[in-house]
Amino acid sequence: MLKWISILCSMMYVMATTNAGEVLKVPMFVEHYMEYHGNLSEFVLEHYDNHKKDSDWDLDQKLPFINPPIVLTVYAQLPELSFEIKKPVEITIPQKNSIYQEKDFSNLYLSRIFQPPRLS
Repeated sequence: MLKWISILCSMMYVMATTNAGEVLKVPMFVEHYMEYHGNLSEFVLEHYDNHKKDSDWDLDQKLPFINPPIVLTVYAQLPELSFEIKKPVEITIPQKNSIYQEKDFSNLYLSRIFQPPRLS
């Protein structure tokens, strides 16, 4: 029983929020086509491609998907994306004058295994 209630509620929701209810008008389409003198492609082109008012205009307006109801309209706006490529900025690091010069050191340390760092 619960299954049938959920199916019924689902069908009511689908019929109310989509154009699926237009499928219920298919028998009207078949009946109107039987009265029409011509083939199916001519019938569809005449009634669904810029249909002009004629003697059976009211009957034509009851065909499926002629005037489908607007049941759900969603408006979405994408954000504007803008970006700017900036020119790379040149960074110059000034060289600091060292306090000590190479000439201030003696060469005695060259004979040892552990040497102080050299300025280059």
